Amino acid sequence: MNHSDIILPTEISDIVSDWFWDIIMNADQNADKLREILREMDQEHIVKFQEQFLDAASVLQEEPFLDYIEESEDGIEDVSYLVVSQGKKYYAEILNNPEKIPSTAEDCVILFGIADEVCIEKFGESTGVY
Repeated sequence: MNHSDIILPTEISDIVSDWFWDIIMNADQNADKLREILREMDQEHIVKFQEQFLDAASVLQEEPFLDYIEESEDGIEDVSYLVVSQGKKYYAEILNNPEKIPSTAEDCVILFGIADEVCIEKFGESTGVY
């Protein structure tokens, strides 16, 4: 299935592009692959990736998703990062079925933060997006 076949609500698709989801898909839930992809980008695009990651995650840090997450504030963020890290199809599934959101993000691959690491490595400064 192509990412463009997965329809997200307009308020999300306006802030999180298929460009972003393609990067997540190509990383294949692997932090090292994501690092390789991001290392090929200029600073502007690394920052853009970080912004869209956070924009997608922030949607999952509100009701009704909070009803199903048994975590602290940091844990809620981790669960939202986990869902985004899984890709657009899984993200859409959770949006449409909030009760399916994981209750915890323990022992899972989370791709958040890698853009910041790469930006510091390449340009000597963080993305500044948190």
